[in-house]
Amino acid sequence: MIFNYKIADIVFSADINYRYTFEHMKDYRADKDEIPEFALEVTKADVEQERNMSPHDVPLYVHEFTALYRKFIYVVMDRYDAFFFHCSAISVDNQAVMFTAKSGTGKSTHRNLWLKNFGNRVTVINDDKPIIRKVNGIFYVYGTPWQGKENLGEDIRVPAKALCFLSRAEENSIGPIDTISVVSKMMNQVLRPRQPELMEKLLDLIDGFLAQVDCYDLRVNMNDDAAVVAYNGIKGI
Repeated sequence: MIFNYKIADIVFSADINYRYTFEHMKDYRADKDEIPEFALEVTKADVEQERNMSPHDVPLYVHEFTALYRKFIYVVMDRYDAFFFHCSAISVDNQAVMFTAKSGTGKSTHRNLWLKNFGNRVTVINDDKPIIRKVNGIFYVYGTPWQGKENLGEDIRVPAKALCFLSRAEENSIGPIDTISVVSKMMNQVLRPRQPELMEKLLDLIDGFLAQVDCYDLRVNMNDDAAVVAYNGIKGI
C-alpha cells in the first residue's frame, strides 16, 4: 500500500505492507494536494534485516515500522537538516523542553509531573523519538509517529528551548552542564549513520542545536516539586 505522509513538514510517499504501520502513521497522512518529495519502500529484506539486528523477539510488523523509521531518518538527515533524538519532549509555554536519560531512570514519570503541575500549559510533543530539524536557522522539535510504549505525541512543531539530562537523586536540583559532556551524551541517544559524510552532517547539526538550546544536569527524586524545580531553573526564576 502506497500512501503520502507528512512528518516534520516533509512530504513523502511510503510503500508499507502491515496494518500496524498504517495505523501508527495515519495521523501523519499528507493532504491530497501535497506532492511527495521522495519515496520510501520497506522491503521484506529490510524487515528481515531489522529482525536480525533486534535483541527482542517481536512480530514482523513491528520491524517494518522500525525499518521505515531508519530509512526516513537517513534521507531527512541528508536533505533536510534533521535528526531523531531519543528523548521525551514536551512543549511548555510554547517552547520545547527535552528530557533524556538511560532506560529506567524515569523520563515518563518526570514528564507526568510536568503535566500534573502545569496542566494545559504542557503538551507532549513526542515521548520517544521526536525529530529535531533546522528551518531557516532555527531548530524545532517535531512530533513523529514513533512515540514509544505509551504512544504519546502530537503532530506539532515547537522551537527548541532546553535539553535536560535526567538522573535520580535524593534532592531535586538543576544546573548547567558543560558542552563536551553534552555532545558525548547526545551521541548515545541518536541514530548514528555509518556513512562518513552523514556522520559529519549529524555532528554539524548537533553543534548548531547545542548553540541554540540551554543544557542542564537535572537531578530529581520524582516528588511533585521535581517539575517545579526544573521549570524554575530553565526559566531562570
